[in-house]
This record gives sequence, structure tokens and C-alpha cells, in this order.
Amino acid sequence: MILLDKVSYQIDIPAGAVQILRDINLELPDGSISTIVGPNGSGKSTLARLVSGLLRPTSGDIRVSRSADVHDVTGVRPGLDVGLVFQNPDNQLVATTVEDDIAFGLENLQLSHAEMVSRVDDVLRLLGLEQFRDYPPHRLSGGQKQKVAIAGVLAMKPSFLILDEATSLLDPANRGEVLQTVLRLNSELGIGIVIVTHLLDEVLVSSHVAVLANGEIVAWDAPRSVFANAKVVEAGDLVLPLSARASSIMQQRWPLFPLCLTPEEFARAACQLS
Repeated sequence: MILLDKVSYQIDIPAGAVQILRDINLELPDGSISTIVGPNGSGKSTLARLVSGLLRPTSGDIRVSRSADVHDVTGVRPGLDVGLVFQNPDNQLVATTVEDDIAFGLENLQLSHAEMVSRVDDVLRLLGLEQFRDYPPHRLSGGQKQKVAIAGVLAMKPSFLILDEATSLLDPANRGEVLQTVLRLNSELGIGIVIVTHLLDEVLVSSHVAVLANGEIVAWDAPRSVFANAKVVEAGDLVLPLSARASSIMQQRWPLFPLCLTPEEFARAACQLS
């Protein structure tokens, strides 16, 4: 579990201090899927970097609990406890072949050669990238590049994987493939997932969503509860999924029409109308 206790972050500029995040409290359970949403400038990417250990909070604590013992907590070890995948995979790919790129982070762990080879083989197989082992990363498609970036993070065996707008530059087909890959990693390996996104359809795969506005969390709840709260939707400048927007239109004629988050839900609800 990752615990955030009154976490704040500010930067200093010539005109004075700028508060980016203020008093963030979160508990991210092991094996959970969570999303972070909010308007541009709300602090989503900063929060992702704080949770991953790439930034240190100005105040407050971010700790990792590895057991039920409340005293068994430590600071976040970047890459080891939490792996971060960036929006643009080209910013995360550093080697001349896919295999070398995945192995890059492992070289800093002083692992044996046999262990490094085993880990690289495992993630290549897990993500279906075996045939691209010797490819230069720049020759891959956007979705394949993002898979290589994820593979490099997974080779470090983190407990949590954070995707910071990691599908926003992809076309719908590649976006769906990457998202399904991430969900499979959660299901098969039990890796906790945190998705930072502005694509609210991706929110539906999570158990909880944090809505950021002006550097503060204005909601931390299940997606359905968040989308049903008009004040939270307005504060987070959220554009609801199409099915939810269609539900609102239906409610003008049929007040008891339920909030639907998927086309399947909407179709079932519409069929019940008489």
C-alpha cells in the first residue's frame, strides 16, 4: 500500500512560491486500480512524480507499507516500489535495441547477468514483444513503443505502475491495446495501477478515482459516484463519457432513468422504458 499523508508541493520562482499541490491524503491499496483526473494545471503529473519518488514533497510524507504491520513502512524507492511510464515513450527509450532498452534499468541494480537475461525474457514474453527483441525502438509503432517503455519498468519488478497520460498520444486501437495490457498485468501479476488521464472512458476500469482541482483532491470515490456528483464534475472540469451524457438527456424526459457509464448499460436501461 502507498500512503500519502498531507502531501504538499510548491516551486519557487522569482515572483515567489507557487503551490502546486496542497494537503493530499490518499491510500492506494496493493493490487488496486486507481485513476487521477482533473483539468490542465491541476497537479496530476506532479502527483504522479511524487508518488513514484521522482519528486520529494515540500511537506507531508509518502510511504510504502509492505505488510499489515502499520510500523512496516518505508520511503518510496523509485523504480523498485513504483514504476512510472510517461506520456511520450520516446522520452523513455534510451537504447539502440528493444532488448537493451529493457535491460538498461537492470544494469544499475547490480544483478547477475543470468538474472538480467531472465527478467528481459520474461517481460518480452509477457508483453508479446519477443519478435521485436533486436529491433531499434524508433522503428516501432506508437503502441509498441509504449509497450517497450512498460516492459522496461516491469523488469524492475515494482509493486505499482503509474501511467502518466501514457495513452494520450496513441490512436484508439493502440490506446485500447495498451490499456488491455495494463489490465492484464493487474489481473495476472497483481501489480497496482494508477492511471493519470484526461480520457474519462479509462476511468471506468478503476475502483476509485481522485479528482484534482487547483492542487487539491475534491473527490476520492468510485467512478459512478464521482460522475453522479454535479459539483465534483464542475470542479474537476470533467467531460463525462458519452453514455453518461446521454443518460442526463434521458433523465429530462424520464427522471428515474439511471446514470449509465457504458453503452451496454445505456442499452439495457433504454430497453426497460415503457
